[in-house]
Amino acid sequence: MKRILTSAALCLTLALSLAAPCASLASQNKNSGKKAAPMKKMSPRAEALKKCNDDYAAAVKKANADYTAAVKDARGKKGKERAEALKAATKARNDAWAAARKARADCIKAAPKK
Repeated sequence: MKRILTSAALCLTLALSLAAPCASLASQNKNSGKKAAPMKKMSPRAEALKKCNDDYAAAVKKANADYTAAVKDARGKKGKERAEALKAATKARNDAWAAARKARADCIKAAPKK
């Protein structure tokens, strides 16, 4: 009997905790019918900096994806081949990160001043 009451209480607690976020989302959706505030126009510098940071993030993401693919490929190798493949993958990733940092720094320097 005690186990049944405990499991029932647990189920009720979980159901209520899951229902609360859904209810708050429903109330937010009702308020979303209001007219949205117009977006502020970004300054030229802010736009340039956003582009620099987006390019940097894309470059880092690509470097990490390439590294992951290289490590996955290296898993099939053994011994020195594997060690060399992992070392080359790490060096390529670090070089890509450094190039991305340098490109971002150059981009920020080239951005229009305030």
